[in-house]
Amino acid sequence: MARRIEQPTAERMDERLGSLEAIAVANAELDSVIQDAVKVDMPVIALPPSDLITLNGGLVKGDKVINTAIVKELTGEDEEALARAAQANYFHFIDRLLRCGVVQLGDEPKSQTEQLLGKLLIGDREQLLLGIREATYGDEIEVEKWICPNCGSEQDLVMEVADIPVKKMASPDDATFKVNLRKGGYALVRLATGEDQLAIFEKNDWTQAQRETVYLSRCVVSLVDKDGIEHSMQGFPSLSREMPMADRHAILKELGDRQPGPKYNDIQYTCENCSKEVTVVLGLTNLFPDIGWL
Repeated sequence: MARRIEQPTAERMDERLGSLEAIAVANAELDSVIQDAVKVDMPVIALPPSDLITLNGGLVKGDKVINTAIVKELTGEDEEALARAAQANYFHFIDRLLRCGVVQLGDEPKSQTEQLLGKLLIGDREQLLLGIREATYGDEIEVEKWICPNCGSEQDLVMEVADIPVKKMASPDDATFKVNLRKGGYALVRLATGEDQLAIFEKNDWTQAQRETVYLSRCVVSLVDKDGIEHSMQGFPSLSREMPMADRHAILKELGDRQPGPKYNDIQYTCENCSKEVTVVLGLTNLFPDIGWL
């Protein structure tokens, strides 16, 4: 037999709505307590600076290109090693700094790191120096008592690592290039590496011209004259001394301009005193303020 369904009265509807509202309020209070507990038990921790560095040139090894490196923060033990290295010369110090701060190159065995560091382009080594600096001190760089080259005012500057312009190389193949010679022909040239940099400062009593001769003898692969005859610089390094002065300096300029990596001498800044855009140059002691003894 069918049974008639009774319709709820207005009083019963009010009672049900009141119960639902009470439940909603209780749930909201519970959610608030849970959120507060999460905030207390799980503090926000700032992430440390990345220790993974991307190289702007890269090192070709076999059929692959090494274009990453892992760096670390410098320690007191490293500082002692750097102080000893500084007694030789500036570039020996730089080499030791890299050996102290670079942990690994690409996925190569860590035992190969020091050997591979010497084969990196100078610009890539500079990028690693910047990475070590950031791992050791953070991304903020202070430059005290900077003098504006336009108005002569003295200022204390604060900049970030990201403010330093960086030149990138499209392909590792660009590390070898041609430079046209003044009387025809061209020089086949490769960008300088860490090993080249150390070689030109092997002797402290060399003049700048002598260093440039060694530099060219290592970085110029060959000279091709106007008749197309190739002369190997590797086989006859004395050719670097016989080259015309204008050709020597044209090649040296290309070697400098084409290097990838950070450009510490090309940071643009608008002076607060004269409102002119000028260039700020960073030195090693700006990057590593605790090595003022260098």
